[in-house]
Amino acid sequence: MSAADWIADTVAGLAPLTTASEAAAALRTSPRNLRRMIVDGRIHAVRAKDAGSSRVLIPRASIESYLRGLLVSP
Repeated sequence: MSAADWIADTVAGLAPLTTASEAAAALRTSPRNLRRMIVDGRIHAVRAKDAGSSRVLIPRASIESYLRGLLVSP
């Protein structure tokens, strides 16, 4: 399996907008580390527009872009 196939398989089961816990599970990291990645600008996230909500949603494309950025060219 190539790296590109692995990335496709990893994000295939994700909704277009995922919760922080779903994204952390897909990236095999903790929600806390995912929040650090968001603050550092490595992963793009959006805040839900519900009144008083602190819910953060991560676009599937942002997760895929992050994983593609980790690939090392031979």
